[in-house]
Amino acid sequence: KVESARVSRSSSPPHRRPISTPSFWAQPGVAKPPLELPIAGLRASAAGPMEDPSNDEVIAELVHRIQLHVMPRRIRCREFFNDFDPLRCGRCTMPQLAKALNTIGVGMTEQEVDTLAEHYTDHGPRATKPQVVNYYRFCADVDNIFSSEEEQDNMKSMMMTSSPGSTVMSTFRPNSVEDEDRFYHVLHRVATLCKARGVLLKPLYTDLDRAAIPMPSRQNPRRGGKVTRQQFIRTWPFKKEMSPDDLELLCDRYSTKGGDIHFMALHNEVSEVLGDPEQPFPTSPLHLRADGTRWSHQDLPVVKKIMSKVVEKRVRLKEHFQDFDPLRKGFCTPGQVKTVITIMGLGKDIDKYDFETILSMYMQDDGLFDYRSFCDDVDKAFTLPNLENYPYARTSMPDASTTAPARRNTMRLSEAKLAKVRKVEEKIRTFVRKRRAEMKPMFQDFDRAHRGYVTRSQFTRIMSMMQFDLDEKAIDLLAGIYCDFGNHNDFNYKTFLRSIDPPAGDVEVAMMQMTSPFVPWSPKPYFNSRGRVIPRSASAPMLPC
Repeated sequence: KVESARVSRSSSPPHRRPISTPSFWAQPGVAKPPLELPIAGLRASAAGPMEDPSNDEVIAELVHRIQLHVMPRRIRCREFFNDFDPLRCGRCTMPQLAKALNTIGVGMTEQEVDTLAEHYTDHGPRATKPQVVNYYRFCADVDNIFSSEEEQDNMKSMMMTSSPGSTVMSTFRPNSVEDEDRFYHVLHRVATLCKARGVLLKPLYTDLDRAAIPMPSRQNPRRGGKVTRQQFIRTWPFKKEMSPDDLELLCDRYSTKGGDIHFMALHNEVSEVLGDPEQPFPTSPLHLRADGTRWSHQDLPVVKKIMSKVVEKRVRLKEHFQDFDPLRKGFCTPGQVKTVITIMGLGKDIDKYDFETILSMYMQDDGLFDYRSFCDDVDKAFTLPNLENYPYARTSMPDASTTAPARRNTMRLSEAKLAKVRKVEEKIRTFVRKRRAEMKPMFQDFDRAHRGYVTRSQFTRIMSMMQFDLDEKAIDLLAGIYCDFGNHNDFNYKTFLRSIDPPAGDVEVAMMQMTSPFVPWSPKPYFNSRGRVIPRSASAPMLPC
């Protein structure tokens, strides 16, 4: 029984153990004080040590030092702790914290690491020693610099170099001097001397900072932007113009913790004082003249323009709209209309004004676009609506005339100009007929891509080669008719040749037969379209006996 009582007493939890009182209070005549448990103290010890305001300032300074190192190098601290935490519990040991900081490249003393570890130590029931340092909170505090633009602007002291490393910030901050006015006076003097004599401070120290081969005089890291104090004074170009006190003031301003001089910081500040070093140079900007020409596309309805493009590309509109209308109600939003036009490749042929015109024509009161009516109007180029109601109606296949409104953008000329154009064409036609000149090979020599167009200057050269000189006014008149591509430069020589030197009738028939598909010979039918027999005299001529 005694042994079992001992076991049960030893196995009971600490908060259920009986509290024993000293024998002094058991004496007769001594009042027993009330029992008070330090609940607040227990809760405080469980939550962790009490925070000290001075300790918070030290922690903030240490975190700021780490941020100064991490921000310009775009380092994420959490990646350096993953190897120490395979279970991803978010905690590591104090030596592992020191190893991670050393791997990141932050130089800290052992006392500073202990201060950080003590601040980020967890005291909860799940934290088991020695893995008690919560690196999740530490990384979150350090990474706050990446999400705060205000803090980044405060940390940006200056740029180490210009392009391509212009996004790399320097962690060096110039030291504060007692006489700021005197320093800025000296800085302006240095900037004025550099501008007057064409001196750049950065190349002067390049041999000491960026030498590719090892040398005793290069005591700083390569491309670090720093030189020693003796090297800075020895290479200074303005020793006669500046006193030693002014030079010492510059050295005190740009000295680092190791005693070196950060000449890149001085170079950047001098460059800011100098301003933009680029010299002005003459330019010739493009100034387009106002074009008062009226084109055919300006009077062409938008639906007809889209109809011509749809026939030319042989595309179907309705299926694209139905992708946005699963219930087949025949309506969609204006944004979906723009998407369909872009998918079909019609966006480059329709400007913003034409698009707004289409929306205003087919927009409903509820703000939806009636694409079913729009598709019916466009499909009229292929067939007639409700064709079953007209059994005798005949439909024709779309030809070049159907797509011509979209492919050709001609100029609108007055009747007086058209009369002058006809006179010029008649002169050229008479010249070609008399000389029996072949004009087409000359145009084809300039049209290597067989587009059917030559430039306006090439047309002038061709007419000069044929010894038919045209003045500038005549060329302007002809360009007003045959420049049908929406500009004043592309000259349609095929249409010009058909007007000036048209082929004979039998030649056109022969060319049509050569380009058309093969049609076998078939006898002439002896009945008409109504099924009636045609008399012999009308169906075939009487052969002589």
